[in-house]
Amino acid sequence: MSAPPPVKGKKVIVIIGAGLSSVALVKALRRGDSTISKIIILEAKDDIGGTWNPKQCYHNLQTHGVRAGFSLLPWDRFDSPYDHAHHKDVHGAMKNLFRKENVVVVEGAQHQNFGQNSNGNEEEKEEEKSNAEKNMTTEKRVEVTVYLSTRVKSMEMVQTTSSSSSRVKLNVLCTKFSEADKDEEERALFADFVIYTGTTHQPKVPEFAQGENKYTGEILAAADVSSNKFDEILERKHKVVVLGGSKAAMDTVWNFNQRGYTSFVWLFRKTYWGTNFSYFQSSFINKSSLFARWRKVLQYVFMKVRLDFDMSRSSWLSRVGLFILAKVGYLLNPFDATTYDLGNFHGAIIEPERMQPYRKSSHLRGEIGYLEGKKLYTTKGLGVDADVIICCTGYDNPKAPILFPNGTKFFAHEESGDKFWKGMVTPAIPHVLFMNTFSLGNILHDATTVGHWLRSCYFPQLFDKPIESTKSIIQKGLDAQNEEMKNTKCRSYNLWNSFDRPVQYMYYCGRTFEKEIYEADLLFRSRKSGGISISSPIRRWMYSWSCASFLLADDTNVN
Repeated sequence: MSAPPPVKGKKVIVIIGAGLSSVALVKALRRGDSTISKIIILEAKDDIGGTWNPKQCYHNLQTHGVRAGFSLLPWDRFDSPYDHAHHKDVHGAMKNLFRKENVVVVEGAQHQNFGQNSNGNEEEKEEEKSNAEKNMTTEKRVEVTVYLSTRVKSMEMVQTTSSSSSRVKLNVLCTKFSEADKDEEERALFADFVIYTGTTHQPKVPEFAQGENKYTGEILAAADVSSNKFDEILERKHKVVVLGGSKAAMDTVWNFNQRGYTSFVWLFRKTYWGTNFSYFQSSFINKSSLFARWRKVLQYVFMKVRLDFDMSRSSWLSRVGLFILAKVGYLLNPFDATTYDLGNFHGAIIEPERMQPYRKSSHLRGEIGYLEGKKLYTTKGLGVDADVIICCTGYDNPKAPILFPNGTKFFAHEESGDKFWKGMVTPAIPHVLFMNTFSLGNILHDATTVGHWLRSCYFPQLFDKPIESTKSIIQKGLDAQNEEMKNTKCRSYNLWNSFDRPVQYMYYCGRTFEKEIYEADLLFRSRKSGGISISSPIRRWMYSWSCASFLLADDTNVN
């Protein structure tokens, strides 16, 4: 296959995954003067939603925070903005937003025209149409299409006929449904830039050792326990083991409690700390009360505690701080509220009224040693009946391989965080961005920030300057990032686990994103107005203020 020609003018952007971050990215990329002609979203499932797709989330999943934190979504006007949102409500709001934004959603059976731009001719046709679209707004010119049941098999970096530019070839498997069967057809799609989203792609189910007799029960990931499956477990009166101490485990235990079901055991090594929902909720209801000021003080204390943990140290001051936060109820933990060891805080938000029911539930601290028959045995030899084991043990985040012309393959999820600038781009592959959150669960905020940064900072550099210049900038930024992580004694973290975010990493990303977007916006305004300048001291103060605000901000969009 011959190399595709470089595309002049507006570009084609491909987003992998149709979840919440994709919604925010589309909104941000469509704003203002744009270099984009088309956005294509590829979704492996047969519906949009990602985590909030009703077909792939556990029974009664709700947002950790309140609806007001998801201000981007068009909620029903009768819904309280200060309550949780059920996953069906989130899914419905996302569909409503896509309709409002004139996003075309293509079902699996309608993929006839998909991949028509595989040789680059489609982009040239789009360029020819531009004169007829001059009277349309920039936002309306950016066509957005979602293709469902399309799975990215691999990506290839392809050199264009211009030696100074590259494009990304996506090898995509399209699932086409018929009345009798479904069939997968491989097609090619070229893009000028790819944004790879998704953090809950594949539930993680541990491999358990087997005894003399093989385990005959059922092992499920939390996401597999749909409402129908949950009702089936209750109807058949299965003996259940809920494995893990995460928020998903807490939600599963709560679901059983709500139905008055007691034939379960909650097994965990430890339970995680979470922020009190009442404090979180109050930040939206009344932001100027004395209680709100007290809450801000507690935030300072909390950040000190977290920073100590993320520097891999445990001082008496941080333990005293955690003790205070636990006693005033700012932080909650069902079982570890007496050890005052923060551990790997993962950003959960917990309702205080759930604490007593959790503690009264049948629970066991330990680990699974092996399975046999319809029982599990802990490492200490204790046997527990288990018709069903529900594994609330997180997610894996595998990415499709990227192929280079020399035959080597790049598996992003196998690389550590020190290989990615801002946790998202690597010098070897400047045309692909991996959308990793840089705060705890604040998906909409992070994706919106990244979208603005791409549009105002990164795309002008990538598309208008030599590619080696872009690679050099990424490498310098990466070196500075790694040096800062070293100087601030940042602990190691898993970039591909969106709930593992040290304070130093969040602070660096938040500061640099805000700074670069602000400078790009300042330059744009100065060009339009004939010269607007802000003195260096004032600018430094604004940077400092924005960084402090980011560091102490609530995770108001927590999912």
